[in-house]
Amino acid sequence: MKRRLLLIVAVLFALGQNLKAQCIQSTPYTENFDGSSWQGPSSWNNSGSIPSCWTRNITTANYLWMASDPSFANTLSGPDGDHTTGTGGYAFAEGWSSGASSNATVTNLITPPIDLSGDTLPRLVFYYHMYGSDVEWLNVRVRVVGTNTWVNLHTINSTTASNQFSSQTSPWRKHTESLSQFAGDTVQIRFNAKRDVNFSWWTNSRIAIDDIAVEETPSCDQPLNPVASSVTSSSASISWSSLNSNTLGSQIQFSSGTTSIANGTINTYSSNPATMSGLNPNTNYRIRVREICAVGDTSVWSNLGTFTTGCSNYIAPYTEDFEGSGWGPSSVWNVQGDIDQCWITQGAAQKFWTVGPPVFSWTQTGPSGDHTSGSGQYAYHQKTSTLASGTDPRLISPWIDLDTLSSPELSFWYHGYGQQMGDLDVYIQKQGGTWSSLWDTSGLTHASSSAAWLEHIADLSAYAGDTVRVRFDYSASSGSFYTQFALDDIKIDNAPSCAKPKNTAVTAVGVYVAQLDWVGGGASNWQIRYRALGTSAWSWTTSSTSNKGVPQLNAQTTYEWQVRDSCGTGDVSLWVDGPDFTTNCSFFTAPFTENFSNSSKWPTVDFTNTTGGVDPCWLRSDTEDLFWTGGNSSTVHYSGTGPSGDHTTGTGGYAFTRSSSPWTATTDTELRTPLIDLDTLQSPELTFWYHMFGPDIDKLRIFVKKPGTPAVLVNTITGQQQNSNTASWQKRTVSLLAYEGDTVQIIFKAYRDGSGFFSYRADIAIDDVKIDESATCPAPNVLASNITYNSAELNWLGRANTSAVEYGPTGFTQGNGTMVGAQNQNAVLTGLQSSTTYDAYVQDTCTSTLTSTWTLVQFTTLACPSIAATGSIQGSGASIDGYGTNSDADSTVWFWGDGNSTIGDTSNYSYTSFGLFDIYQVVYNSCGNVDSLLHTYSYCDTTIADYTYSINGLSVNFDASTSTGTALNYYWQFGDGGTASNATPNHVYTASGTYTITLLLVNSCGDSTTTSFDLTLCPIVTLGFTSTVTGSTFSFTATPAGLLNYQWSFGDGNTASGMTASNTYSTQGSFTVTVTAEDSCGNQFSYSDDVATCDVPAGDFTFNIVSTSANGMVVNFAANATGADEYHWYWGDGTNDKGTASNIQHTYGVITTNYIVNLFLINECGDSTMVTHRLNEVGIGEQALPIVLYPNPLSTYLNIDLPAGAETLLNIYNAQGQLVRYQVPIDAGNQRVDMSALSSGSYVVQVLWENRPYYFSITKI
Repeated sequence: MKRRLLLIVAVLFALGQNLKAQCIQSTPYTENFDGSSWQGPSSWNNSGSIPSCWTRNITTANYLWMASDPSFANTLSGPDGDHTTGTGGYAFAEGWSSGASSNATVTNLITPPIDLSGDTLPRLVFYYHMYGSDVEWLNVRVRVVGTNTWVNLHTINSTTASNQFSSQTSPWRKHTESLSQFAGDTVQIRFNAKRDVNFSWWTNSRIAIDDIAVEETPSCDQPLNPVASSVTSSSASISWSSLNSNTLGSQIQFSSGTTSIANGTINTYSSNPATMSGLNPNTNYRIRVREICAVGDTSVWSNLGTFTTGCSNYIAPYTEDFEGSGWGPSSVWNVQGDIDQCWITQGAAQKFWTVGPPVFSWTQTGPSGDHTSGSGQYAYHQKTSTLASGTDPRLISPWIDLDTLSSPELSFWYHGYGQQMGDLDVYIQKQGGTWSSLWDTSGLTHASSSAAWLEHIADLSAYAGDTVRVRFDYSASSGSFYTQFALDDIKIDNAPSCAKPKNTAVTAVGVYVAQLDWVGGGASNWQIRYRALGTSAWSWTTSSTSNKGVPQLNAQTTYEWQVRDSCGTGDVSLWVDGPDFTTNCSFFTAPFTENFSNSSKWPTVDFTNTTGGVDPCWLRSDTEDLFWTGGNSSTVHYSGTGPSGDHTTGTGGYAFTRSSSPWTATTDTELRTPLIDLDTLQSPELTFWYHMFGPDIDKLRIFVKKPGTPAVLVNTITGQQQNSNTASWQKRTVSLLAYEGDTVQIIFKAYRDGSGFFSYRADIAIDDVKIDESATCPAPNVLASNITYNSAELNWLGRANTSAVEYGPTGFTQGNGTMVGAQNQNAVLTGLQSSTTYDAYVQDTCTSTLTSTWTLVQFTTLACPSIAATGSIQGSGASIDGYGTNSDADSTVWFWGDGNSTIGDTSNYSYTSFGLFDIYQVVYNSCGNVDSLLHTYSYCDTTIADYTYSINGLSVNFDASTSTGTALNYYWQFGDGGTASNATPNHVYTASGTYTITLLLVNSCGDSTTTSFDLTLCPIVTLGFTSTVTGSTFSFTATPAGLLNYQWSFGDGNTASGMTASNTYSTQGSFTVTVTAEDSCGNQFSYSDDVATCDVPAGDFTFNIVSTSANGMVVNFAANATGADEYHWYWGDGTNDKGTASNIQHTYGVITTNYIVNLFLINECGDSTMVTHRLNEVGIGEQALPIVLYPNPLSTYLNIDLPAGAETLLNIYNAQGQLVRYQVPIDAGNQRVDMSALSSGSYVVQVLWENRPYYFSITKI
């Protein structure tokens, strides 16, 4: 049994080793994740599959490396395609629903074993993409197969990633790491991904890799990641990451438009960064870079980089209708669309300017179409969260040169429909100046999405000849999505000779008349034309004022109208459309009833009609947030509010208030009846039925309004009245006797309580509204108010407009009191005694034969009242007058603030000295109460400005405290946009230059004086130097240029002066070099750095074979060198030893003397010398060899002198032991070998002469 078990274990072990061996990859090794073994997840709870030779975390973890593509779309993380082709595969770390009980933040992906035995300088290359707010880092580690130690190579953290990746479309980044320390080993590479959240899925944590390669490091490596900076309209600075040193130069290839990069222009540069010039403005460029390491040794092209040149100034006239190719609506409602690159947008992630029409059109906000054509594009403000925070959005135009315009003006069209709209502020800036306000508007500017766009025109004549740009700021109110304020057809052009009107409005509409208003463009006469909508013939009229009442219209008819300025004969402006209006319905005659059951006139709300509707003869104040609409048995009310049916039949109609969303605030809304003539009724009365179920109901108020007069409150129902949607309707009766013979309009005004977290349960419903004769005359409900020490006011609710009042001290007998008549349910009783209780009786007279019973109310007058001082002062210079306006004051005393006083309700006084005076007006009444009122007055002398200042770099202290004047206020302008308002301000400038300082002094009288002076500041200097070295001689160049009195100290006692200097050190060592200089303002600067000198190392080494055996060949090596601190041995068998050992032993696995051994002698300055020997050397001295090589070192050609003999071959090896020239045949005599194609460095030349090898070390420079 034990033998069988051992056999099974052995078989399994052999299978495992065989599978492991099958997974070992040789170099060069690549992986682009496009193979069929890489299978992406098929759903949110599936992890896909990867090749068996790769390893990842257990698949039950909820954060895992997977193959593309992700199972769900997430625009906030990950790349939008692979690096290889854009449509291939890649690997990415992703959160997913694994069913695990614990959450993970780190996940690993491990490559198959990779054999580096054939590599001398192996390296790792891969591309990565790290876009997402939850990305933490990507870490790369390596281990030798058979060990458990993972060696850290590099970590790309979230700061680096956020700077490199701003969207899914950000280009992939290339990364390279040396694997030279693992040369000759078999290794595995591990990619560790970390996120900063531990949710199972839907996190923004996609870290992706692609196009992995393990390869030998090329002699001239590929540059990485070219980027552009300091981009202007015609130039850009291009920089890139280089893995090469001491390059001869570089080439940049660039193209634009449809030109392929392979056909692009190539320019050669000598520095990194390099400056490209002569570019076209507002152009997208593609670039790539390659480096020239030596003659004939040029790298491959880098990956592509892109940049866009800046926009040059536009020349007016300028228009923008948002239809150009640079503008594009987003396909996702909460993501910003494409903004023309010549425009600038600023804002936050959840509120921004974008391009319309939106992918989803809200019915509660935004325009129904653009202004230009109705079907085009426009710019609008978008808010994607009710909790949006951060910078309010700004939309900034390009720079526009107005030099071509004589009378420039800005015009644009706007549309502001939505709930809880914010503020639009328009600013202008000229080049070199600050932003100045042009115009602003706030709140709701349009009543519906289909309302006509409005135009605003701003005069820019103050900017004629300037170059300007315009900024549109929108600060939306919090708590609402519905803030899509829109802009279209922005234009800057010359103002016409006859400017057109603007801000058209309909300020009042009647049954047969309408009042039209506008703001004129400058003329004093206007032409107006109007017509019924859908007809062709215009009716014309004129006006000499900027408004016009249009009579003789038809009732309940929609009209369109236009207006234009008339500047003179033959000189008129363009027509400007005014908003359409609809005349009111004609009068209804009482009795009047409405049961709301006509669904065509009272449509209810549903998914397709979110605002419902009301009868055209009725008016509602709102269609958003909270509004009145029709309701019926099909209406779906929010849970917890509204009736289940109407009052009339249970299946008919009613009117009710609707909240547009759950998260709304306190507000109110109105519903108005048509005009109703009450002349047919003797005792008019309003009755209606109401249903008020919902905890967010505040109240329902009923107003009565006569044409041309304010609305009057006649009744209030407060709070929730029913406790369920099926509870019975209740009736309310309101007397309209006060309006007998009038024509009135009833207003139902509903109020919603927004104090809770939710406020949508506020559906107030009304039904069966009726105005008819009153049937009873009930006793009035009387209230005493406005009670003073000698008067009181009585108000009551009743059904009569005529009443009788009798009053007297409490307990009097009716018939013996004071009788007065009263109208309109109000009476004011005067001549009462203070601190006395009174009885008052009120009786309504509804008709000549119908009176109510008497109602008693009791009240007590107040005690003698306190007094409050009222009055004013007027003065000129030293003379001042005081005016007391108290009607209940018995005496007034004026205290003038300088120790003097006078008595009288009015009084005059003259001051004898300057100052700011506190004047007290003190009043007294007969009850002994007193009160005072403070006034202030300034009597001022001449204001004289005096100032000093002191400079410290870019910081300046100003002092104007020695200025003279009365109670001075100080206003400074520092010439760079900065200001201050104190006597001794400090101001720090951001740049040097000459600034004009302006000081305005204003005294307490409002008198002012202004003074200006110029101030010159020198730039801040960062002193430094660069150096080059030849042997022990260093050449130094100070930076920046243009300073004065450069002085050098070289650290060895030597000194020099001038921007450039050199010094030859006589000894070896480290020296501190110091340079000093001063600027034109006398500021002194100093900079120090260390330099070091070293001898070039020199020497040789010997060797002897110690032993040979089955374990290999053991060889001792001994080096004898001067000036060397490190000894790097390269044994010729693919291994090396780097350290400080000059004597060392090495064991070769294969017994042969054909190994070439290279020794690098390295000093502390980094200089190196290579010594080469082959183990089969037989010790023949160079002077005894029949072969001579010269010159050494060489630059182009190698001369070889050979005696006559057999055929001779030449092989050449570089410092890494690689064969670079192979079997070059050489004839007897003097031969020349062309070495120009080889890079500078150390080489070993092998000459095979008469079948014997001879080795020579040479150096190419």
